[in-house]
Amino acid sequence: MKNLPLVDSHLDLAENVTLFGCDLTLSVAERRAREKRSTGQATVSLPELERGGIAVVIATVTPGFLAADVGADFEPRSALYHTAEQAEAQALSQIDLYESWEKQGRVRLLKSVIDLEHHLQLWQADRKPGLVMLMEGADPIVHVGDLPKWWQRGLRMIGLTYGDTKYGAGVRGGSLNFRHGGLTPDGFELLKSMADLGFIWDISHLAEEGIWQGLDMNFPRVCASHANVRALTPTDRHLSDDVIRAIGQCGGVIGLVLYNSFIEPRWKQDKSIVVTLNDLARHANHMASVGGWNHVGIGSDLDGGFGREECPIEIDTVADLNKVGSVVPTEFRDAILSTNWLDFLRGSLPNTP
Repeated sequence: MKNLPLVDSHLDLAENVTLFGCDLTLSVAERRAREKRSTGQATVSLPELERGGIAVVIATVTPGFLAADVGADFEPRSALYHTAEQAEAQALSQIDLYESWEKQGRVRLLKSVIDLEHHLQLWQADRKPGLVMLMEGADPIVHVGDLPKWWQRGLRMIGLTYGDTKYGAGVRGGSLNFRHGGLTPDGFELLKSMADLGFIWDISHLAEEGIWQGLDMNFPRVCASHANVRALTPTDRHLSDDVIRAIGQCGGVIGLVLYNSFIEPRWKQDKSIVVTLNDLARHANHMASVGGWNHVGIGSDLDGGFGREECPIEIDTVADLNKVGSVVPTEFRDAILSTNWLDFLRGSLPNTP
């Protein structure tokens, strides 16, 4: 396990710094001591990624939070956006942060297969995480014609929605009342341009109608960076068996989320329920029975708005991701923790920067 390069396909690293003022250069213990939170306790930091052997992170670039989605009481107000231009500015500031971390030697930005392979060699010695940048919610793309500029900045993956965007209907955190609506005309145009330029499409947070519309276009590089099984957690945030099967058939990977409410839906109403990694294994087993073990990975989202008390009891920090390997079949352990996502990236990123 020590030399296995683990992959976490969804962390909101930059958002937590630029929008919420977190210092991810500290250890998690230092963050907790400084932040003094009784709930929402920190689980993620750059040193913790090193300690846990997390070699590759799919790291988000976000617009912040649409004011109409989160309401007047949301704090901090500086994390809100009202216009596409404001969303663009928030996202660019997060890319600036990732680039500054790279200059400081804290991370490596991975934009190609060559970058990835070189990074994995260096990682065996220095344990610095490599980041593949994912835009979660495409509102920062003011015009579809701007897409090449984002590619030049190093963005390699895009999810069209979180909530609703100009590109499609989003499901945010999910609802029992399934969301209707799919891609907008701009959404179809954006997906076509993404396919032409070489972007990976992340279907997470998109209403299912939009997922099928994109799949019907035969988009070539598809994944779900962070989603669980709808059959076990029946909201529109999670994936139906038909979608899981389709992602497997097109060579994609789905990252399992470690949020208790997404693993065991009863926990949302009854916090006395102890959620464990065995509960997460139910999602892994179901996903694999439908789509195959080669298409299951981890997209923890551990810093996505929930804290230590809201994830499985065995997980204290992101350095504990390796424990997921203890609850999946031994013969698929390395695939779930590492090689499924690495193989997907090798087949999806451009060969050269």
